[in-house]
Amino acid sequence: MNKEHFLIELKIYLKPLTNQQQSFILNKYETIFDERIAAGETEEQIAKSLGKPRAIAEEILQEFDITVPEKKLERDGWQEIQPVVNNDYRYDEIPEHPYDDTYRSYERPHRSGFTRFCQVAGVLSFNFLFMFWMIFAFIMVVFSCWLVAIVFLFSPILGGVSVFSGFNDGAIFQLSVSIFLFGAGIIGLLILTPLTKFFGKVLKRYLQWNIRVLRGEV
Repeated sequence: MNKEHFLIELKIYLKPLTNQQQSFILNKYETIFDERIAAGETEEQIAKSLGKPRAIAEEILQEFDITVPEKKLERDGWQEIQPVVNNDYRYDEIPEHPYDDTYRSYERPHRSGFTRFCQVAGVLSFNFLFMFWMIFAFIMVVFSCWLVAIVFLFSPILGGVSVFSGFNDGAIFQLSVSIFLFGAGIIGLLILTPLTKFFGKVLKRYLQWNIRVLRGEV
């Protein structure tokens, strides 16, 4: 079972929950897959170690006094899950669940107009006076490194041209240097690729945080 099939089956068994609760749980397991895949595991190994989606869903639904019935296979191959709620469940009481608490934490805080003005002005000033220039400088450095690494990859072409134009000690030296630069270019690409991805993720999260601040969500 791969990641997609695991999440689809888990979502089917979580149908008795609300959309927000389902999204939170599915995002949690999707993050687990992504982190362990990055660590070198395969999707099948991760799914096997996590266990069957039905068993995971049953443990979660027990917190809501909901049980999952036996599988019912429909004509189109999908499993139709009907929630079974215990008769002694009291609907006049609002139970506390960890998933509900998580979504309560995302509620937009209430702040005065002056506080919001100071918050927005502070973030914009900090970005303009410091972060913008630091990010711009880092982007220029990374771009320059990529450009140099790519140029190094094409250096053997110049070395080969010098050898064909005249086979002498100088041409051999140029060819040797070009081969060395080619190796340096490969090493540079191996270093720059994960570094660029990491910087992109950090920049994306920072921009998302700025948007949340400007919207008043934090």
